[in-house]
Amino acid sequence: MADDLLGGVLGGEDEQPETEAPQALAGAEAFAAAVAAIASRQDPGVARETEAFLTEQTRLLETQRRHLEDEHLSRLGHLRLTLGAARRKRYADHMRNCLYTCIALLALAIVIAAIRMTVEAMDDHSLVVENFTVPSDFAARGVTSQALAEDLASRVAAIRATANRSSFTYSSDVRADQAGALKVQIPETGISIDELERFLHRWLGRQTVVNAELREAAGASISIVLHIAGADPIVVSGSGADLDGLMQTAAEKAFAIFDPVNDVLYLAATGRPAEAYDAALRRVQSASMAMSSQDRADTYSLLANQDPDSQRALSRALVATDIDPRSALGWRVAALASRALGHDEAAVDFYRKILGTRRRDLPAADRDAYPWIIAPARAFMDQAAGDFAALRNDYRAYDRRPSVPLTDSYAASAEVAAFLHDVATARQDLARALAAGPAGTGLPDSAVLQARWDVSIAARDWAQALDAAKALVASDEAQKSAAPSPEFAARPELALETQYDPLLAYAEAMTGDTVSATALISQTPTDCYLCVRMRARIAAVAGDPTTADRWFAEAVRQAPDLPMAYYEWGQALAARGDLAGAARELSLAHQKGPHFADALKVWGDVLVKQSRRRAALAKYREALRDAPDWAALKQERETVTRQRA
Repeated sequence: MADDLLGGVLGGEDEQPETEAPQALAGAEAFAAAVAAIASRQDPGVARETEAFLTEQTRLLETQRRHLEDEHLSRLGHLRLTLGAARRKRYADHMRNCLYTCIALLALAIVIAAIRMTVEAMDDHSLVVENFTVPSDFAARGVTSQALAEDLASRVAAIRATANRSSFTYSSDVRADQAGALKVQIPETGISIDELERFLHRWLGRQTVVNAELREAAGASISIVLHIAGADPIVVSGSGADLDGLMQTAAEKAFAIFDPVNDVLYLAATGRPAEAYDAALRRVQSASMAMSSQDRADTYSLLANQDPDSQRALSRALVATDIDPRSALGWRVAALASRALGHDEAAVDFYRKILGTRRRDLPAADRDAYPWIIAPARAFMDQAAGDFAALRNDYRAYDRRPSVPLTDSYAASAEVAAFLHDVATARQDLARALAAGPAGTGLPDSAVLQARWDVSIAARDWAQALDAAKALVASDEAQKSAAPSPEFAARPELALETQYDPLLAYAEAMTGDTVSATALISQTPTDCYLCVRMRARIAAVAGDPTTADRWFAEAVRQAPDLPMAYYEWGQALAARGDLAGAARELSLAHQKGPHFADALKVWGDVLVKQSRRRAALAKYREALRDAPDWAALKQERETVTRQRA
């Protein structure tokens, strides 16, 4: 019974998890006392033995409990140490990774810098002016070698800047060789970054180095001698009192060797057209078959651009395009020469050829200027087609070129606004163009004068138009008088005949002097599109429809794909009451220039006279899409709308 009782009390002990030992210990004494009390009622000996056994078990369990607690504390300490070590290792790994990353980035930066220095050196086509050799007495007066080198470099740089303002080809850098430049030493070598860079540029680049000396001659004369590799020495001599002038001449001669293309443009930009033409001619004569087709074509384009004879210029430009049909510059000069001759449709065709070229087909020095070659081509084509909304965008693209003067930019805006019959905006832009001109000269340039003419036409102010035409003629006459020789007076003379005399003649006719207008227009060429159109319009104003129709037909023959002659003929036919003939010509004008609002407006007027008001309103709406600010057109549309109602 005692065994059963003991078994009943202790039977579940083996099934308790070890984690419950502390709880068993907590009640061990109470348990032993309870068992002893029960067993003592049966057998006192058993009770004593049981009590002793249970006491021993209690001590054993207590010992285990202490061991478990110590082990728990030990494990907690070990875990803390492990976590600390892990944190320190992770931090060390981060620091090591950061160090490796910094080293890698530094190495990459060094490699990139080395590559950049090498590429820049290989692409270096600059002119380097080394120190002058100067006589000791000049140095004693403060005319040092360093000062003269810097002076020569600054003069050549100024020439370069002038050339770049007039050029599609940007000239290379110019600098003096600065022995005292800031240096950064490379450790353990004693070589500076500046010296290393200079060495790379000399070794890998194609620098033009100028060595110079100042010599004293007999009397008070001096000579400046420049030595440039591959060229004969440049010797400039004169009075010692004119050191400034001698330095300028030496700088110009050095630039001519350094950059012969932009030297031509520099001479032209500084009012020396004869010298520019001679320089371009020498470049063509010295051109060799070893040159690339691009460069050979470029030399002929350059010569054609400076040629005072527009017909010969056209032929030379076409030689350039024969050498290289991808020559955008050749097609450009051909278009400019055709415009000067009054051959508008040929000019459009040549400009269209430009749009078929690609940027990479240009010489490397011209490629950055490709947008400025394309924009004027689109502008002339859009103007010839009467698409004046597109013309506005063309001018905005072209005006982003830094070298475009503010006067020309405002004049172009005024001109486009006038074409779009936005008279208020045109007048505002014209006023800005006049205000932006050189202060105090009182002489607006030809672009501003042309804009003044167009604004006067848009406002139907024929007295102002007559004044503008006279001013254009006077400006061109002044250029003609300033020409260095009769040969170079040919260009302004041609502009007078094909551009300004026709405008003056038409303004005279519109202000009532048809006799003077007829006499003046009869002196203009008959192969000039504007000239024959003005012959026709003046004849129409003078009441000579037969002569007017003959010249309109000739204008259409000369430029069958342009809308202007068709429009003006239709306008003249409508004025004399030939509504069917007017509608026919205006329809052709619309076909040739789908966005030409003027033709649509006059066509609408003809339809109103034919009592076809619904069709007229359709034409007015279409015209307003292309000229949304045309006040007279809006008023006409409202009048016809009320009549229909």
